Amino acid sequence: MSIGLIVCTAVVYAQTVYARTVDPGYKRDYILQVDNMGRAQMLSRSEMITEQMKHVPGVVAVGRTDIGIDTDNNINSGVVVPGGTKTIDIGDYRVDQGFFDAMGLTLKAGRWFDNRPMDDQTVPYPSDPAFEKALAARGINVVINELAAKKLGFGSAQNAVGKLFRGDVISDGINTDIHVIGVVGDSQFRSVRDPVQPLWYAKVNTGPGWMIIRYHRDPATVRAAVEQKWKQLAPDVPFGAKFSEEAVGGLYKAEDSRAKIFASFSLLAVLIGCLGLFGLASFTAERRTKEIGIRKVLGARTRDIVRLLVWQFSRPVLVANLIAWPVAWWVMRDWLNGFDQRITLGPTPFLIAGAIALGIAIATVVGHAIRVARANPIYALRYE
Repeated sequence: MSIGLIVCTAVVYAQTVYARTVDPGYKRDYILQVDNMGRAQMLSRSEMITEQMKHVPGVVAVGRTDIGIDTDNNINSGVVVPGGTKTIDIGDYRVDQGFFDAMGLTLKAGRWFDNRPMDDQTVPYPSDPAFEKALAARGINVVINELAAKKLGFGSAQNAVGKLFRGDVISDGINTDIHVIGVVGDSQFRSVRDPVQPLWYAKVNTGPGWMIIRYHRDPATVRAAVEQKWKQLAPDVPFGAKFSEEAVGGLYKAEDSRAKIFASFSLLAVLIGCLGLFGLASFTAERRTKEIGIRKVLGARTRDIVRLLVWQFSRPVLVANLIAWPVAWWVMRDWLNGFDQRITLGPTPFLIAGAIALGIAIATVVGHAIRVARANPIYALRYE
């Protein structure tokens, strides 16, 4: 049990570290994510607030988005490539022009949005059916990620630029021509438990629900300055924000708790095992006192006696490894399969757990072995 728990602790810890440090496809550090941008009373002010936030000391880029770090929204649209009949579901998220720099995306091919009219997909609020129909008939430009390029059958990022697909994404009943102007790298905005989503970004000037602020100064100072500016510009809307580290920490809170639980039970199992070994070593040394005395009289050295006793206790530990390893491998393989991105379940945690168990057994027994081996054989022979 001790060996199995040590293996589980090592694997859970390694997977948690991997999840926190694996490249998510964007620059995860130095981001402050602000909520409540999508409220109705913010629609007329969101663009102005975004521009004002760019002047806060320490802020280097600001963008708005419908998808952020650990946001719980999931928007998909069914589209069809020219000549195809199968509907393909692609994530459809609105962003503004500043989102690319604020999130730190990587452009693989083509370009990001600029001020060209075809890039803008902003629709009036409340809705204007005539405007939406005109926009749908005109067509729109989008930026897709690499996974979307593959799922749509475009192949490489370079090959996807300039392609188009169609979908009823703006006005009901009107298929819109959707032109690919750029391809960015895949990004994992959710937990590594979830598969990376094929998606496209559509540029709007109002509407996205989150504001991404990239900064380079003291986090607490920047957050306080951003909050103060928010309360000046939107006093009727609550300010809510969290740093990227907080958001990522929330994604893996369950894994952190699980690692602590395994570690606690591992420590408890090891302590119980040590007590058992200590008692068994005392009993064995007492029971074999005469045998040890005879061996010494016949010429056995102290190290020979110690080696004999240590080996006697090492063999059950080696057998325990053979029992614990397959069980721990099966449990951890099943757990890791719940992650889309995961570590390789190699031999290292198993060898480490085995070495720790063997080391603990030897350290527990060797003291008794040395004491008995150094005893005067005359007293040992008179033991009975």
